[in-house]
Amino acid sequence: MKLGIADTQASAEDIAAGCEAALALMASRNVSPEEAYKAVMSRSNRERRFDRHAARAWDDAEDEAIRVAYHGKDPEDDPVLIPVD
Repeated sequence: MKLGIADTQASAEDIAAGCEAALALMASRNVSPEEAYKAVMSRSNRERRFDRHAARAWDDAEDEAIRVAYHGKDPEDDPVLIPVD
């Protein structure tokens, strides 16, 4: 799965760096992007059963992607990590 950052003013290079960081974080937790995305979507749909470890990996990967893409600064926009086909 490829990742992107939506609703952002960051450059394409910064987005790519952020997404690489997100993938690395998920890999370090032995969670695939597909597993993490499925878990976070299940949680957002208020399903009772979802993989909490995988959902947390997505949340943390999103935070890392934004931190890297914005060079540690708080974004003025509202960026989100998304799957890209």
